[in-house]
Amino acid sequence: MDVAAPRELTAIPATATPPVRTRKLRRGPLTRKQILDASLRLFSEKGFAGTSVRDIAQAAGITDAAIYYHFASKRDLIEALIEERGFTAALEGLERAEIITGPRESIPLIARAGLALVYQNRDLMKVLMVEALAEEAMAAEEYRILFERWERAEARILRYYAAQGMLRTAAIDQVAKQLVLTVLGAFSDYMMTPSEGPRPDLPPEELVEHVEAAIQHIVQGIT
Repeated sequence: MDVAAPRELTAIPATATPPVRTRKLRRGPLTRKQILDASLRLFSEKGFAGTSVRDIAQAAGITDAAIYYHFASKRDLIEALIEERGFTAALEGLERAEIITGPRESIPLIARAGLALVYQNRDLMKVLMVEALAEEAMAAEEYRILFERWERAEARILRYYAAQGMLRTAAIDQVAKQLVLTVLGAFSDYMMTPSEGPRPDLPPEELVEHVEAAIQHIVQGIT
């Protein structure tokens, strides 16, 4: 809750009782969450370009200044949403992952984990995908960064297998892109299909099976 700005103080005699300190405005995790929740909701409804900082402040029930205390720009909001939803941690884990199984085991497992993360954050992913198609510069750039980082992490793993003589292709970068596009494409197609009710919390089995079959087909072609 915002606290009204204190009134201008008049001179206080030296013998007067010291004034009671006003409580500072709290700008902790709760305010940050309010901002991120409101911004994602408005980005979904009005688009990235169509949403102003003032809109977000009003939706979150806070002041513009409270937003700028946490975030310097709307792009910072997108970056924070990507991090808060676990994408950054997941990619860091994939980039550092120790490879202990073969490609036929690990590559489908990575795809399934990626699909689960994307699906569970479908509200954010829909915003990023729509804005990328609309070529909204800042949001599209964040989507591109996310996509390319995922692609590079996949390529690192593929190069390890290639060095071990476990792959029959030298087109590592192309295969890495194909793996990521398979997951995102299946997710996008599913989300475009009309739903009679609320989407389930976890990826539906038919979506998981579709992705796994497509990934297995790719893997069989390179191993």
